[in-house]
Amino acid sequence: MKSKRKVQWIFTDKHGGFKLALMNPETLLFDQDKNGNPFPWIPSMTSSQVYLWKLWTGHVQQAIDIADGADVLALDLGDACHGVKYPQGLVSSRLSDQPVIAEYNMRPVFAYKKLKAFRQVIGTQAHNAGEGSLELTLADKLRDRNPKVDVKPLYHGLLNFGGVTTDYAHHGPFPGSRNWLAGNAARFYLRDMMMKEIQEGNTPPDLVMRGHYHQGVYELLEQNGFKSELFVLPSYSMLNDHAIQATSSTNTITHGMVVVEIENGKILRHHRLYEKIDVRTTEVIND
Repeated sequence: MKSKRKVQWIFTDKHGGFKLALMNPETLLFDQDKNGNPFPWIPSMTSSQVYLWKLWTGHVQQAIDIADGADVLALDLGDACHGVKYPQGLVSSRLSDQPVIAEYNMRPVFAYKKLKAFRQVIGTQAHNAGEGSLELTLADKLRDRNPKVDVKPLYHGLLNFGGVTTDYAHHGPFPGSRNWLAGNAARFYLRDMMMKEIQEGNTPPDLVMRGHYHQGVYELLEQNGFKSELFVLPSYSMLNDHAIQATSSTNTITHGMVVVEIENGKILRHHRLYEKIDVRTTEVIND
């Protein structure tokens, strides 16, 4: 019997609408002419957006190569837009532009002909204008443009794809306040989740996917004969002043996505398509 491969693509925190985050160079918005009427406008790319777009499209192409014709389920774990809580550095002041930018960001994903389903997780209120507004609008745009793909927005999902179960949401465990503590909170988070499921007579999910912290964390646990893997995924956004403060001036930032191959109801392998860069200004001053 021929095996049936399926593949999941998982990514998060693209912050469309922010000048230091992902933006498709073909994004078409509207400005105003001298009479105040709207006219088409393609916003200029910042150097951060040029870098991130090249990285993103390279990762999507790697994901397509890995899929190699298999059916694909894509999970966006939230914060697809940037919102207006932190208004500095927005591409435009028009809020409706943000889901447009986010939809253009997804076009390389939807170009894959065997994309069967797409799930848009609703992320942080600060980045979706409240009550999931921007991500709900984005999901409608994706559905209208791609009627053959099963597109749904949600806050927290538990799905079975190819016999592998995935628990996915935007918010999850903190990556760790120190390098030697990295993964501790994630490990406790995953153990607690597994224990709750087992105590309630359920099977723990094979995969747990979270975003929000813009850092990559991975943990694998075995308990009572069950095995679960947790991924906290990095972002496709650079650091603004708020992020620098929130990370206590981290010297590195990681971007990327996760690809999971599934075969005969089991995880065949996973791929962390991650790229780390050092954000410090390095110089040598001679006497």
